[in-house]
Amino acid sequence: MTDLTLTAAAPAIPAIPAGYLADAHDRLVPLANIPDAELLRNELVHGLLGMVRTTHADLAALKAQLLTRVAEHVALVASDYDVDITGSNGNCALVSYNGRAKIERVSADRVVVGEQIHAAEALVRDYLADATREAGPALIAIVDRAFRRNTKTGQLNVARLLDFVAVKIDDPRWRNAQQAIRDSLQAQGSVTYFRAYERDDITQPWRQLPLDFSAIAPAVPAPAPETTHG
Repeated sequence: MTDLTLTAAAPAIPAIPAGYLADAHDRLVPLANIPDAELLRNELVHGLLGMVRTTHADLAALKAQLLTRVAEHVALVASDYDVDITGSNGNCALVSYNGRAKIERVSADRVVVGEQIHAAEALVRDYLADATREAGPALIAIVDRAFRRNTKTGQLNVARLLDFVAVKIDDPRWRNAQQAIRDSLQAQGSVTYFRAYERDDITQPWRQLPLDFSAIAPAVPAPAPETTHG
């Protein structure tokens, strides 16, 4: 008997007839009834979104190339020593022959914070309530910093939690809190990312080429060519 898996087809998006735009509720509105500013904004948003989609696709293709080609090079070099290396993880730096270009591959564990963190925070707060005078402002600041959540994501910062674990205090609640933090940190796979650098001379420091959108300075438009009058 043949096992058939039925997949529901995605609902078809109806075509919008000429002379109309669909609003947020999928109602057809004649263009003549839409203010010019709304039409201009609609055209601008869709045009810019198309540019972002293209760049997004280009970045995805670039990352695939970086993952594949760096891994192939690492495997090729390893084969000279009769070592078989597969996969695209592991840190390495590839520098050009003239020392002016560099590609770094960095792999790191993706760490999440488990539910044990709630017990850790309760233990620490209980300790501080009894030892406020002995704790001092510096220790209170470390605790507040460790358990401060990101205002956007609500996540805790793993590096700050590790800083907290390094503080030694001879109190069972504190030690139990530190153990709870260690138990809460769980590796959920790994992430690989790349950094690109260049420099004009080997005596100069490396200059990173950021791929982070917020870190890229906007391009300066080329000056318009001068016109000559005969």
